[in-house]
Amino acid sequence: MTQPSSRALAAYLRQKAESLRAAALRRPTGPAWRDTVEATCTADDVTGVRKLRIRDWQFIGDSGPDFGGWNLGPSSPELLCGVVSTCLTHTYEIGAATMSIPVDRIQVRVTANNNDARFLDIATDDPPVPWGITAHVTVDAPDATADQVAALHRYASERCPLTNLIRNGAPVEVRLEASLAAARRREEPG
Repeated sequence: MTQPSSRALAAYLRQKAESLRAAALRRPTGPAWRDTVEATCTADDVTGVRKLRIRDWQFIGDSGPDFGGWNLGPSSPELLCGVVSTCLTHTYEIGAATMSIPVDRIQVRVTANNNDARFLDIATDDPPVPWGITAHVTVDAPDATADQVAALHRYASERCPLTNLIRNGAPVEVRLEASLAAARRREEPG
């Protein structure tokens, strides 16, 4: 396999800018961009792994041995770090493309603290959610000015949807759509 050129991302970002401009012309209003996204997770076998399906892709989430897992995939907090890093990386790409900033490489590493003690009824003063979430960003842009890189950083930091979701929160409604045990009880004569 050949190694990609260090300038491959810059070339991609030029093509991305053209795609973004064409898409904005085709869909010139905010409502035209409204979309519903979904993911479905199923646990149904002896491993207990969570099989996550998103469109045509499948991912596996698992826990380590302390929680009865097999360590066959990342934990949910690790997946959270992963989706934040991909979204933030994509937001940097969009910013670089739309602002014509030549970038050769973007790397986003997201870290967080986590404490699962509450699942086991163990007292802790730590928050019940991942906290101290930090994105460590490296932008290789040798042909860009310091002002351009700073503007790109502001753009991505302010506009990344998932970092804003975590910063600002959003309500999550959890609905029990079906329970086979309840359905069976209703069917039993009695």
